Amino acid sequence: MAVVMWKALLKKEFHLVGRSLGGIISLFTLSVSVIFIFYSSIEVNEALPEKSVRGLKWAILFILNFVIVSQSLWEERESSGWETSLGSAPAMNLYLIKSLVVWFFTTLVNAAVLFVLNLFFLNMDLDRYWGEFLFSTLGAGSLVFLGVSLGLISSESRMKEIVIPLLQLPFSVPLFLFGLEAENRFWVEPGFYFPSVGLLIFFILFYAGLGSIFVEILKND
Repeated sequence: MAVVMWKALLKKEFHLVGRSLGGIISLFTLSVSVIFIFYSSIEVNEALPEKSVRGLKWAILFILNFVIVSQSLWEERESSGWETSLGSAPAMNLYLIKSLVVWFFTTLVNAAVLFVLNLFFLNMDLDRYWGEFLFSTLGAGSLVFLGVSLGLISSESRMKEIVIPLLQLPFSVPLFLFGLEAENRFWVEPGFYFPSVGLLIFFILFYAGLGSIFVEILKND
């Protein structure tokens, strides 16, 4: 019975993201446009430092995750999918499945964006692609759990579209600062510097736990 429920919820979440697939493609196009602007204004005259390129990657990562999460939540709100699903599944399961599906799609987009960054910037090396992808994936996981939980909270507000960025921005700043520094240290330190990876795993667990608390509060209300 539980397996059937999980399959049904996964199918619903993939369907919701599929309905906003055009927006995701447009978002990827926007990301490429931002990369091209930095390339044409800076990179053609002087190679952008490696740390600056990585900062650009994290900035795009934040924008991508914010918009994809918002699109998924908007599609669900329009179809009343959350309220309907609550009758057949616990709120915690809905929260986890939605976060994991959105994380999956953001990972795909991030992989493509990283490839484009490698094409445009000299200080991005394809030999480091999987390391860069690892940190993008971990950072995206934290932002997705945070965005979904805050989106569920904002759904109870009359100013839904305004509340999400107001809540998400201050919570995302520590991840952006510490995550970027952790990745820089990862490439500077010899060998596999696990504390950098461990820090981002901590952020994932922290934001996932925070989201679970929010979901429980909403359920009790």
